[in-house]
Amino acid sequence: MERVGGRSFTQEAVFAPVTVRYLRITLTAPGDTEWAVNEIRLYADGPDAAATLQAEQATDVKGVTRGDAATGVLGSGERFGFRGVRFGAGADRLTARVAAAGNSRTGVLQVRLDSPASPLVGVLPVRSTGGFDTWREQSVKLLRTVTGTHDVHFVAAGGSTIAAVDWLTFRK
Repeated sequence: MERVGGRSFTQEAVFAPVTVRYLRITLTAPGDTEWAVNEIRLYADGPDAAATLQAEQATDVKGVTRGDAATGVLGSGERFGFRGVRFGAGADRLTARVAAAGNSRTGVLQVRLDSPASPLVGVLPVRSTGGFDTWREQSVKLLRTVTGTHDVHFVAAGGSTIAAVDWLTFRK
């Protein structure tokens, strides 16, 4: 059993790996305000590529800061990534929620599997959203369908300030 407490809107509980059939959430003490569970995410060995990959939960970060709800602004060569992402039957499209300033195209996010230096499986051209406080979804078709389980790396290229990233998802 895991106990989670606090006054935040978001609570995270990490459990030891175990196979379960049911999950019970019990309020153990009354509080001053009402409470609710709006969303529960359960992961197996790694995140599911079709689920939303929250950038602030990246497991591999180089050069860029990880904020409370997104990455900081990525510059060329900076990267972030996730270990053990499960693609199941496959994905051939990436959608990312980004904020970018500058010209119409500020740079790209390269998508690489298993290593930040591995061959490209996708390149998301990042278009300006009007500023780093304006978020928009941008999508791209991958160069090939990705299946199986991989570490996924997102490497910024092409400019001194590319974009901040909120979340990413892969779809078929």
